[in-house]
Amino acid sequence: MKKTYREILKWGDKREQKIDDITLNILKKIFSLSKQDLTEKHLLGDNEIKLEKKTSLSEVQINDLKKIAGDENIHTDDFSRANFSYGKYYTELLLLRKGLIANPPDAVIAPKSHNDVVMLVNYCNENMIPIIPVGGQSSVTKGVETPKGGIALDLTKHLNQVLEVNTINMTVKVQAGMFGPAFEKYLNKLGYSCGHFPQSFEFSTVGGWVAAKGAGQASTGYGRIDDMIVALKIVTPEGIIENKDYPSKAEAWDTYPLFIGSEGTLGVITEITMKIRKLRPENTQYASFIFKSFENAVYAMRKIMQADFGKPHLFRISDPEETDIAFKTKGFEEKFSNKVLKALGYLPGKRCLMFVSVEGDTRYTKFVKRQIKKTAKKCKGFYIGSGPTKNWLEQRYSSAYMREPLMDLGVMTDTVETAVTWDNLITLWKSVRAYVKQRNKTVFMSHISHVYSNGANLYFTFLSPTEKRNEENDYTQFHKGLIDTIYNNKGSLSHHHGIGRVLAPWMEAAVSREVISAMQAIKNHFDPNGIMNPSGMLGLK
Repeated sequence: MKKTYREILKWGDKREQKIDDITLNILKKIFSLSKQDLTEKHLLGDNEIKLEKKTSLSEVQINDLKKIAGDENIHTDDFSRANFSYGKYYTELLLLRKGLIANPPDAVIAPKSHNDVVMLVNYCNENMIPIIPVGGQSSVTKGVETPKGGIALDLTKHLNQVLEVNTINMTVKVQAGMFGPAFEKYLNKLGYSCGHFPQSFEFSTVGGWVAAKGAGQASTGYGRIDDMIVALKIVTPEGIIENKDYPSKAEAWDTYPLFIGSEGTLGVITEITMKIRKLRPENTQYASFIFKSFENAVYAMRKIMQADFGKPHLFRISDPEETDIAFKTKGFEEKFSNKVLKALGYLPGKRCLMFVSVEGDTRYTKFVKRQIKKTAKKCKGFYIGSGPTKNWLEQRYSSAYMREPLMDLGVMTDTVETAVTWDNLITLWKSVRAYVKQRNKTVFMSHISHVYSNGANLYFTFLSPTEKRNEENDYTQFHKGLIDTIYNNKGSLSHHHGIGRVLAPWMEAAVSREVISAMQAIKNHFDPNGIMNPSGMLGLK
């Protein structure tokens, strides 16, 4: 049976998701989709995989690499190389749909152990062969592309085990290639949780979380991945970096944080020691609110975070458009309770949902929930029970499966996120909305899902019919204007997706030439031959 590009481009467990009738009718109305638009699928990517570019590794080099990793762990066939050519950035998916892979890796290698990684890195360094460490391939920043060919290092096949759980120190040592669900299941059996649940949780790895400096959906309570890490073990071309798991120390500056967010540019992360938490789901308290405006909801969120009575773990608000879409797709608009809300002044086009969960000791969770309810009420928030939050948690990973059927309809869909201080948040939100709404026929949803005492993230999701036969240029120009708008309104380039190659052109302006020079000097030290994820990552050479 032939292998197609669609097998690669689809998300997750590769199932085919259909757009439900309610959502489809909403999209038909907003985008003026005709019957022909709905029946003629766009760029399905169902052509057979055939790579024009053959491996540039010599037979001697391939045999040498086989001696290190084993014959069964090195692949140079077209499907394997195509499968490790791209992540999940929008234009990467477009190229796969068109069957275009200009620069596939020369080989895909799955090391069996940390020592294999050491030998592979040393060999590639001596032979000037690029290495791209790869986990779940969920990068949305062109972070796992192979523009110079080389080795795609598959860390998921063998380096996917928990090595040690220390219940005294409340830490776990885990290999970088372990996927989120397997990691959490292992800990749950022992009565613990990792506390890190990004949108990509089901199909991302612990090493990928670290490399991209990710944040999970409970980060408001548990912190980002960089708050959870105790120690790292990394293989660089200049040697092994392995720090000790002290709770804190004053030994000049710490070096291991350099590798958090380094996106494979300095070395290969092989082991992570991170904090764990007791698993007590029976103590979790849930709350849901509706506010009359986004400004009201943001104000309440800030007051809660700055009140010092404790933090929620999940803390999320949807802007009016995201709230309206949620109400429409769930059939809420026809219910009597919706009439009650409108009578109370919570109007479509203005109202906003807030989701809250609090984890930990039962006395703590009940106390924090009570205080949140009091604060929300003072800010004109209307308590609507625990159900909406629980319902959202049950389907929180499913939205990613909508991308393929939307692209099949010729609908451009993507996400962009940023971090911003409270005093700039509303201005940035309004400015980005204004930019996006200049484009004809758009859905533009925003939410806040990671919250701090001095600010929060803003996460944007946009949908719009693409300009057919000019899809890449259409998206690239639109995306550039979107990032420019975020940056010009004092938002960060990224909050948790990373930088990769997509956002690299903005890096020098965002962090300064001096910082880029310092980053380059660090890369030159650990990777003097420039073999680690080369060519345009993070604004580096």
